Amino acid sequence: MASEHQGIEYTIVQTINPSGWKWSFERHGRSPRTGIAFNRAEAIAAVRRAIDLLLREQQRQ
Repeated sequence: MASEHQGIEYTIVQTINPSGWKWSFERHGRSPRTGIAFNRAEAIAAVRRAIDLLLREQQRQ
């Protein structure tokens, strides 16, 4: 499932082994950022926090 937050596209996919949800996003040629959560709602919250953190770091530079 592809979605967008703050103009950055991210994906959430359900994993089988181990069971859970994997999130990921890329930003302009940087290495992809990924993570795993126990359920879909946690994965969405985690990827949005990661995107917000990345954007805050970029604003400081």
